[in-house]
Amino acid sequence: MKTDVVEQIRDRIDIVELVRQYVPSLKRAGKTYKACCPFHQEKTPSFTCSSEKGLFYCFGCQEGGDVFAFLMKMENLSFREAVEKLADMAGIEYQPAQQLTAEEQRRANVRKALDFARKYYHKLFFSRAGDHARAYVKSRQLTQETCEHFELGLSPAAGVLLREAKQAGYTEADLKDCGLCVQTEHGLREYFRNRLMFPIINQRGDTVGFGGRILGPGEPKYLNSPETILFTKSSVLYGLNFAGPAIRKADRAVLLEGYMDVIGCHQAGIAYTVAPLGTSLTSQHAKLLKRYTQNIIVLFDPDEAGLKAALRGALLLLEEGLFVKVASLPDGLDPDEYIAQYGKESFEKILDNAQELIAFALQRQLTLHPSLTAQAKTQMVTELAQIILIQPDPIVRREWVKYVAESLNLEEQLVLQRLEQMQRAKNFSNRTHAAATPSATPAQNTSSVEEELLSWVLKSPQHAVLCSELTEQNFSSPALWQILQALVKTHLAHPQETDLTNLTAQALPGQKNEIIKLALLPTPKDFNPARDIAACAAKLEQAGIQKKLQAVTRQMKTYGTGQVPPEVFQTYMQLQRKLKKYRS
Repeated sequence: MKTDVVEQIRDRIDIVELVRQYVPSLKRAGKTYKACCPFHQEKTPSFTCSSEKGLFYCFGCQEGGDVFAFLMKMENLSFREAVEKLADMAGIEYQPAQQLTAEEQRRANVRKALDFARKYYHKLFFSRAGDHARAYVKSRQLTQETCEHFELGLSPAAGVLLREAKQAGYTEADLKDCGLCVQTEHGLREYFRNRLMFPIINQRGDTVGFGGRILGPGEPKYLNSPETILFTKSSVLYGLNFAGPAIRKADRAVLLEGYMDVIGCHQAGIAYTVAPLGTSLTSQHAKLLKRYTQNIIVLFDPDEAGLKAALRGALLLLEEGLFVKVASLPDGLDPDEYIAQYGKESFEKILDNAQELIAFALQRQLTLHPSLTAQAKTQMVTELAQIILIQPDPIVRREWVKYVAESLNLEEQLVLQRLEQMQRAKNFSNRTHAAATPSATPAQNTSSVEEELLSWVLKSPQHAVLCSELTEQNFSSPALWQILQALVKTHLAHPQETDLTNLTAQALPGQKNEIIKLALLPTPKDFNPARDIAACAAKLEQAGIQKKLQAVTRQMKTYGTGQVPPEVFQTYMQLQRKLKKYRS
């Protein structure tokens, strides 16, 4: 990897602007920017990034790094792939070295094999062998243009793809790695046979897998690629590669059930629609959608399974801080069927009139409890309160309380009381869990001072000399002592550098995330480097003396009255005098 290209990318790509493409809620917080972490679920923002340092760090899940680390984590890329993408974004000409690592070569082979299969399936779809596949999509009123746009394909009978792929130079290992073939007791066989094929394409435009619908009798009706090094169902939404711009323009996304639903809507000009891949919605799906909009409509089948799935998915989206509405189509029609019968405008009117999540949940409760007895109302309020507690916005939460009270002919205060009871029970459960967790030891408390000191020295390395009296005995954490040593050495080697974060991280690659965390810890508004670093160092020196004094005191207690050796007593007095200096 060419170091100069990497450094050029670091100089040109503002990490804040890069992160904002994936985390639109990123907001300024002093000198840094904060948001809820895109890598784990949380309600209180603990993700921080800094333009000045070119770094990010999450104090919740401990993920951290530079622009390369962020993109690698966000899009599941190798370092080389991240460099290629960022170089393109920065307008930097980059010619990667020909020599790939074993893992990079494996990923490249998988990508090429999937690309080969996509083209082969698509070609077969438009051949005589694909007559029955084209007849099926015609019955679903898909045009040739739509089939070409989504690159629909046909998987052939057993043995054909395997033979064609081998002739094209792909090995059995390649075909297994990409999920096109599986090993059975009878040998290698194709995963997809005689199915209408839907290429699954990520936001980068790479084919990462396939979905297949059976043509003729057989089960399962729909089949997705197995998970591979490029494909994880829980982090891909079908159609998002096409839908992204339309979602941003409409400022809403509609979640549908399957491939044909998405394709039918896109053909009708409703391109802000996507679908999960035969799996429940996940937090990764929610994070994907948050890159484009905060407004989500869940369109569900009006049967019991559809109702439950819609509520489950909507609650997950709500937990991720998205604004969620719910809609359904009458008569059990699929979106493409509804659009064919009633038109695009009627379909969009249903979306425009989608219910607020609380209204949808209340309607469901009224269906389950039609009698509206006192007991039924109690059960309903309890169920609805669980949803209200998930709502992160306090204003919306209060409006939901009012809505539930009015709908059930109850006083608002009664709903609020139930809400408070459940919140207290939740808080008690959290406290009980916390009480069962061992509390911080004095050494752990000292480590917060150590972290503070290192954070400040990273930001003002010219004051590292103020730590010269510290020794390993002053540190409760060997790792933090190691970082201080590396920091001081780095400062001596690069005395003109005003920020040693990257250089220190290079010296201690195993401690990289800890160093980034320290660099992004906030500093007080009245921060005075010389004064505050000296004070921190003094605290650690004092803690070290107290530690030694406690050890000597314990030693003295082992002797009888008047039998303490003079040298032990002398050490005790010296430590007392040193401690007195800090207390005076």
